[in-house]
Amino acid sequence: MPLDAADWQRIYPTALVVDQPLSDPRYLSLPLPEKQGYIAIDRNPLSRSEATLLETLAQDDETPVQNPWYAFLTGQTSKAPARFTGLRVVQLRVTMKDASVSKTDFLEAAIGMFDDLLAHFWVDDHYALLIEPLSTKNPDHQTLTDFAQVLAAMETDFYANIQIYVGNFWQAEDPLPQLFAEEQRIFAGVKATKPQSDLASQSLAYFTAPMRAQSTVYETLRTRLAEMPEYAEVIIALYQHQGNMTGAAKALYLHRNTLQYRIDKFQELTGWSLRDMDHLTLCYLLLIE
Repeated sequence: MPLDAADWQRIYPTALVVDQPLSDPRYLSLPLPEKQGYIAIDRNPLSRSEATLLETLAQDDETPVQNPWYAFLTGQTSKAPARFTGLRVVQLRVTMKDASVSKTDFLEAAIGMFDDLLAHFWVDDHYALLIEPLSTKNPDHQTLTDFAQVLAAMETDFYANIQIYVGNFWQAEDPLPQLFAEEQRIFAGVKATKPQSDLASQSLAYFTAPMRAQSTVYETLRTRLAEMPEYAEVIIALYQHQGNMTGAAKALYLHRNTLQYRIDKFQELTGWSLRDMDHLTLCYLLLIE
């Protein structure tokens, strides 16, 4: 009986569940049963015999993506299909709740978010890429907030759940296949409950993950903070508003004085001041899974 994602993650706890095979050669991507995506397993801790066995299992007879931009971004070819000075890759993960909804119509609506695109295409049934050139004439590219507003409307129009990862702008001379592979990994680690993300929003979780995984200090403090769940939303709101009390209080639907009381109480219990940005960042980091 084929292993499902939970089975694989019991064997390889660091494995990622992804919608498409990762192009990063560090990972082995194996198809999950019933087209539920892929399990991506880090090669580094594997023995030679394990790696050989998994490479054999990873042989997938599905037709590879033929798009020339995808071939370029995944390192299958070194020549880009068109000239560019810079670009960013916007990744979309889409689950249609109504099977009758046209994927073509959806993608046509999605490209309306951009003034110009080098390419846009589906990689598989749930994963699409939009490749945007860097514009020197119009440098005011859309932000994560801009995309959020449009996608909220599209979710209603197309009866779909949509996640977006807005990639960084890279230069033509940058190692694009390696950069794209890592952006795929970052997006694969984003929780399904987080509809919009980019490098800035994920950097704290992504770049600290290896140290957090092996830190007794982190795990002890994280466990201690987990025993005070009533303060989690306070920490998150303050961090998202860069420590601004007024903005955080509005987001929490609290009076400013009530928020101040909770901050004081938290300091009394822990010794950490959420008014101090270093302390606040530490507490926010402890909430990241």
